[in-house]
Amino acid sequence: MPALPRRCPVLGEGALGALKESTYRLYNCRRCGLQVRICRRCDHGNIYCSGECSRIRRRESVRRAGARYQRTRRGAARHAARQWCWRTRAQQIVTHHGCEASARAGSVSECPISQSEPTDAHRTESILASLDRSERLARCAFCGARLPAWTRPRLWPWSG
Repeated sequence: MPALPRRCPVLGEGALGALKESTYRLYNCRRCGLQVRICRRCDHGNIYCSGECSRIRRRESVRRAGARYQRTRRGAARHAARQWCWRTRAQQIVTHHGCEASARAGSVSECPISQSEPTDAHRTESILASLDRSERLARCAFCGARLPAWTRPRLWPWSG
């Protein structure tokens, strides 16, 4: 019988303190199968890699949810109402006025194409790409931070 009921008599405080040591998790991306190392700070139950996989799956999920909603009676009615409003507005908008005989051929727009600002994932990928393989394996795939020596097991049950 331990003297303090909340303290494990076998492990003691020293062993439990070791569990609080920083660790990382190792998993395979559910979409592309890439092996991913993620630090404790970035880990929120991630199942996809830091690249396009999570954005692609999110888009697919939203598209499936929208299709499922439109198959319901309420979703179909709202879709029909929205389409009716769009068609009534579109009747009032005239975009083309026909061609003139003396019209010249030319460019419609001269605006330059701007590139989007890179996201954190792209910055991390560029940092990791500049490192050699052994150094890349010692870094978090999301933030690029150096990883500790120990990995941790998954704390929740595996799902299909």
